[in-house]
Formats: sequence, C-alpha cells, structure tokens
Amino acid sequence: MNKGLLLAVASALLAGCSTTTNAPPPSSTPVAEQVSGQPEQLAVQPVLLEEMQKIASEIIEAGGLAVVGTDKSKSLELALDKAKINGRIELARMLDARFEALEKAFSEETGIPYDSLLLSGFNSAAKLIKQQIAGSVAQTLKYEPDGETSTAYAVMVLNPKVIADQLAQEKDLYARLQKTKAFAALTQEVQTYEAFQAVKSTP
Repeated sequence: MNKGLLLAVASALLAGCSTTTNAPPPSSTPVAEQVSGQPEQLAVQPVLLEEMQKIASEIIEAGGLAVVGTDKSKSLELALDKAKINGRIELARMLDARFEALEKAFSEETGIPYDSLLLSGFNSAAKLIKQQIAGSVAQTLKYEPDGETSTAYAVMVLNPKVIADQLAQEKDLYARLQKTKAFAALTQEVQTYEAFQAVKSTP
C-alpha cells in the first residue's frame, strides 16, 4: 500500500516536471496581449512626447530656442494646427525670457538704466521677431492616435541668428551692444547653433 502511494507521488512529480520543462515562457502570452491591446497606445504617448522634448532640448543646448506645442482633438487637422499655435505661443514666451536676460545683462554691464530709451530697442526687436514666429512652420510635426482622438506634437524653433540680425537693425543700441560680454555670449550661441545645424544636415 505504501509502495503504491510512493509510485503515484513519484509519477505525479515527474509529470509536473515534464510540463514545466516543455511549457513556453510564462511572459510570452501576456506580452503579446499587451502589445495588441489598448494599454500599448497609452504607453506610446509619453514615449513620443519624450522624443519630441529631446529634439527641443538638443536645440536649446546648442543655443537655439525650441519648444514642444501639443494638442488633442477628434480632428487630426485641428490637433496639428493647434499644436503649432500652442508651440508658437510658448516660443514667443521663451523669446521674451531670452530678451529679458539679454537686456538685464546689457544694463548691468554698461550701467545704462533699465528705463532708458536706448533699451527700448530690445522691445522693438522682440516685437518684430514675434511677427515672424506667428507665421513660422514646425520643424518637426508628429501625431498619434488615442482612441477616437489624435494627439499632435509640434517642435517650434527659432535660430538665435534671427535675434542678432534683428538687433543689428537697432543702430544706436547695436553700436553699444557689440562691445559687451552679453553680445559676445549671443554671438557664441549663434556660432554654436550654426555648427549644430551643419552636423544635423550632414548625411
């Protein structure tokens, strides 16, 4: 009786080992379900957003101005258009911050008061550049479906050379600006960004 019981237990254990050895990896079926199901679409969105933010970050590090505009809509065309509009708004804000920093550095270095008419040239240059931004196109434009809607991403960019060129039109301001460290820093940004663009355009 005991011998029969031992044989039965041994057979069961051997059968269990055989099943475990020949079975496919336990993760294979769930992974396939996740890839083909809705969770994948939700997981892709931050990946694409991260990709677009990385593009913008590289441009900023190279001295340029760049932002990622986003929008979601049931209409793909509307989502793309609004993403570009939102990007232009953010790019204009970034431009304001860049001009404010440049103006502050110039004022501190030269001792010219912040409320001087001479410094109004910064505001004039900024306004004209914003007009260019208003009609600018996206450097990178992508979208992804999310159920019944589409999420669009637009990388909007401004070359720092545009800032330098526009300031050059402000003759009185530019004559003094050229002699400052603030202008030297801007010039360095322009050169760095041009080198960055040259590398990106190389096949």
